[in-house]
Amino acid sequence: MEYDIYGALKPLGHAVVWGGFDSAEGFPRLTLQRISNVTLYSLGDRANVETARIQVNVYAETYEEMMLAARQVSEALTSFRGGSVIRCREISRRDGFSETGGDVIRRQSLDFQVRYRA
Repeated sequence: MEYDIYGALKPLGHAVVWGGFDSAEGFPRLTLQRISNVTLYSLGDRANVETARIQVNVYAETYEEMMLAARQVSEALTSFRGGSVIRCREISRRDGFSETGGDVIRRQSLDFQVRYRA
């Protein structure tokens, strides 16, 4: 699932990584995190379909860049079906910012429910 989500977002042209960047990257940039995961079991074995909640953090220098990149992420993931991913559903968004060295970096965090084959 991780490689499939990464692959769906990479064509947007923004730097994207699971976790955090090891070195400085330009803006806008995307970080991905798994927030939770639900694994189902039957009497015989583990089910082969799981549901994860992932968060995509969109960082940009301006509000307009942040909103454009967030819209691109939402459209890319909610329309994506491929590899192990059955469906992505956007469930929430939050705005925020970080002040670093005098700069204000805008952030929008998008949460998705991802149904996928384990």
